[in-house]
Amino acid sequence: MIRVAHVLPHMAVGGRERIVADLCRTAPRHGVMPVIVTFDAATGAVVEPEASVVALDRRSATFARSLHETIAAERIDVVHAHGHVTAALLPRLAVPVVTTLHVALGSGWRWLPAIATGLRRSAAITAVSDDLARRFRWAGRPISVIAPGIDLPRFADVQRVGDGGFTLGIAARLHPVKRHGDLIAALRLLNRKGQRYRLLIAGDGPTGDAIREAGAGLDVTLLGAVDDVAGFLGRLDGFVLPSDHEGTPVALIEAMAAGLPIVASAVGGIPALVGDAGLLVTRRSPRALAEAIERLATSSDLRRGLGDAARQRVAGHGLDRQAAAYRAVYRDVVPHRD
Repeated sequence: MIRVAHVLPHMAVGGRERIVADLCRTAPRHGVMPVIVTFDAATGAVVEPEASVVALDRRSATFARSLHETIAAERIDVVHAHGHVTAALLPRLAVPVVTTLHVALGSGWRWLPAIATGLRRSAAITAVSDDLARRFRWAGRPISVIAPGIDLPRFADVQRVGDGGFTLGIAARLHPVKRHGDLIAALRLLNRKGQRYRLLIAGDGPTGDAIREAGAGLDVTLLGAVDDVAGFLGRLDGFVLPSDHEGTPVALIEAMAAGLPIVASAVGGIPALVGDAGLLVTRRSPRALAEAIERLATSSDLRRGLGDAARQRVAGHGLDRQAAAYRAVYRDVVPHRD
C-alpha cells in the first residue's frame, strides 16, 4: 500500500478538487492510502472527499514544520502536489514529490523562480493536458500527461428532462477566467434577434453578483453549487464553456459523457478533448458564441450528432484509468512499495 498526501490550497468545488476527491475514492482498489493536506481556507461550497483532511495555514510561521510533522505522522510515501503554485510553496521534503499541472501560469509569472525550484525538486511531473505539458517545457523536465477521469456510467445514464424549450448550461466556478459575461452577452445578442433561450448556471464564486446583474432581463438562473451534476446535465440541451484558458475541464468531460452537444472556447486542452465533437469558438467573442449557440438551437440533427460523437470521444476517461496511471507514477518514484 502506497501512502499518498494530496496537497492543494483547499477543497472548494472545482475541477482540481474533484480530481483529488475521485483519486481518493478509487484509491483503495489501486493499492493507495490517501490523505489530503490543504493550506488555505476554502470559500463557498466544498468537495467532500472520502479521505481524512489535514488543514494547515501556509501563512503561519510553523507551516513547514507542521507539514513535515503531518508527513511523518501519516507515514507518507509520496506527496502529490496539485498545481505549480503548490509545488512552489512546498519546503524541501524527505519524501518524493509528484507535481500535477492543472492550469497555465496565468498571472503566476511573479512566482516563476519559486515554481522553477518546485518543479526541479519534483521526482515526477504530470499534466492534465498536452497543451499544459507544452506550456511548461521551459522547466526542462519530462512531463507525462494524465487526462482527468470521471464516473462514466453515472453520466452515460443521464435522462433528459427538457420541457420543450432550448436550455443551455454551464458548470464552472464563478470566476473571471470562465467568462460567464461573454455567454450572457451572446444570449443578449440572440435575444435582440427574437431568439430567447434559457441559461442555467451551476457553481459559485466571486463573480456571482456581477453575473446576476449582467443577466437581468434574460432567462438566466444561477443555481449555486450543484451536488447532483448528472441531474443538472439532464436539464440541458447544450453545454457551453467560454473560458479564457483551461487544462482539461472535468465539467466538460462530464457533459460530453452525458451526450450533450458542446460549445466551447478553443483554448488549452479543450480542442484536443472536443475535436470535431463540438463547436469551438474564439475566446472572448460573444458574437462567435451567439452564432454557435444559434446553430445548436436551430438544428436537432446537429445536437444529436454532436452529442453522440462527444460521448464516444470521452469513452476512455474512466476513474480507474486515471487512478491506475497515477499509481504507476507513484510506483516509479517509490519502487520499493507494493
